Formats: sequence, C-alpha cells, structure tokens
Amino acid sequence: MDSFGTYQGAYEIFRNVNWIGARENCIIGAVVDQSKSSSFTASMVGYGALGPAGALVGEVIGRERDERVSHIYDYLFVLMNLTENGVGIMPVRGSGLRLCPEKQGPVYEGFVFYYYQELAEISVKNYFGIRKSVKTIMIKLADGNKLYFTANMVEKPMPYQENGMKLLVSRYQK
Repeated sequence: MDSFGTYQGAYEIFRNVNWIGARENCIIGAVVDQSKSSSFTASMVGYGALGPAGALVGEVIGRERDERVSHIYDYLFVLMNLTENGVGIMPVRGSGLRLCPEKQGPVYEGFVFYYYQELAEISVKNYFGIRKSVKTIMIKLADGNKLYFTANMVEKPMPYQENGMKLLVSRYQK
C-alpha cells in the first residue's frame, strides 16, 4: 500500500496517475463532507416527506445525481493536489476516523481531476465561520455542481499538510 505519510509518498501517489505539476504541487488531505451530497440531502427530504420508504427512494435518486457529479461522495477521505493545471482528487480507503497513512491507502481507480477551465470557483472558509484550525473547501464546477471538503490546518501524521493548507488559504480564503 502506498503511504501518504510523507510529502514524497503523497507526491509519488499523484505521480502514479500522472497528476504532477511542473511548477506547483499543493498536496493536502481532506474529509469529504458527506452531508452536502445529494444522496444525503435527498434521503433526509424523502424521510421527512414519506418516512423510511421516502428515505430509500431519496437515497437512490440522490446517489444517481452524485454519480453524475462525482463518485468522490463514495469515500470519506481524499488527498488533493492543486497544480498549475487544475485539481486532482485521490480517494483514500481504509479504517479510522481520521486521516491515517498507516491504515489507509489511495484508491487509484477512483482518481478524478478537474482542469481549471472546468471549475467556476474554489473557496476556503473557516469551519462554521469561527474555527480557524479547520477549513471548509468548496469546489464549484462550471456546470454548477459543487464538491465539499473539510480539512485541518495541521495533520500530525502528514507533516506537509500545514504548508499545503497555508498556500491554499492564501489563495482561496474568503
């Protein structure tokens, strides 16, 4: 299993999928904000309208929309590499409630990338507007769909996180 515990390890993961920038590689780890997915929203609306059966129907409808947007919502953790060309998102699979390079590894077949021409906006905000140590990252695609992530400014098992987050915040903080 490829480890993303060091910058060089994370760099190699993105090199394996040919998503390395010539001038810039801003690599961070993040949590996929599942509460913003269509399947979660549709199942909650369905549950409110029709109870458990509505939740199941909403889940199916929402999952179909999420698959059109991105299969990233199938995962809990991702590594992101922001290069001069765009954003590459590598899903991470494994056990744990936090990013843990010893227990988790990349899912190469789940890798997705977006060139900057395909994006309408990238924004970074403080979590709930007040937590400066945790950031909410929103990537809005040109077609209006959005991907949401949450990332800590510092991840102890990933020492490169702090530098990557500082760069990301300096560019996209709102």
